[in-house]
Amino acid sequence: MPPHRTLRISRTLLGLIVLVGPVLGAGAGHLVGPLTRWSIDVLGGAPGPLRLLELAPVPWLVGGGAVVGLVAAALLVAKISEETTVVRIAADGVTVERGDSRCFVGRERIAAVFTDPDDLVLRDADGRELLRRECEIGARRLAEAFRADGYPWTGHSDPAEDRFHPWVDGAPELPGEVHELLRRRGRALRATDPDTASDLRERLQDRGVVVRDRGARHGQQWRPLAEQTQDAPAH
Repeated sequence: MPPHRTLRISRTLLGLIVLVGPVLGAGAGHLVGPLTRWSIDVLGGAPGPLRLLELAPVPWLVGGGAVVGLVAAALLVAKISEETTVVRIAADGVTVERGDSRCFVGRERIAAVFTDPDDLVLRDADGRELLRRECEIGARRLAEAFRADGYPWTGHSDPAEDRFHPWVDGAPELPGEVHELLRRRGRALRATDPDTASDLRERLQDRGVVVRDRGARHGQQWRPLAEQTQDAPAH
C-alpha cells in the first residue's frame, strides 16, 4: 500500500477512559459498606449480593473494584475503537473505515472535502457525494491532515448549504419515484438499517437528488445535483 496518514478517535480520550475506570471501580468498592448500611437503615433491608460483598475486607473490595473497573474500561475502549471512524489519507485516495464497512475514493474524483456538521463528506465536481460518514475525529485534525496532503478542504459546512430543502412528502418539486425512495429511506433509518439507507442514498443520487439527515426532528433534507441548480426551487 502507498504511504498514508491515519486519523482515528483521540488516543488521549481513550487513555483517560482507561485511567478513570479503576478509579471509579475502587470508589464503588469503598462505598459497598456505607451503601449497605444506608439501605438497611432507610429501606429496612439490602440486596443479598450487596450484603455478601460487605463481608469482604475493605481493601479487597477496593482492589477488586479497581480491577473490575480496569477491565470494564478496556472493553469499552475496544468497543469504541471498533465502532468509530478511521480515515486513511494517501496520495492516491482516501479510505474510510467504520465497523465492518470500508470505502475507498480515488483522489482524482475528489473535488471537495468538508464536515457537515459531524459527517465527513467527499464530493466530486458535479456535486455528487462520493462518501458521507459520521466521524468522531475533530474537524481541526481533519482539516490539517487533508490540507497537508493537498486535498481540496472547503471547511466545516456544506458549500451547497443554501440549496438544501426539508423533504416534504408529496411536494411537487420532486417526482413521485423520488418521494417513494425517500419514504423507503426514512423507514430504513427508523429501523436502524444503515446498509439499506446507504443504498437508497446512491439510488437517489442516480436520479439527481442528494440527501442528508438531520435527526428525528428535522428529518431528511435534499438538494439537486450541481448541474441541476438552475431548476432548483427557492426556499
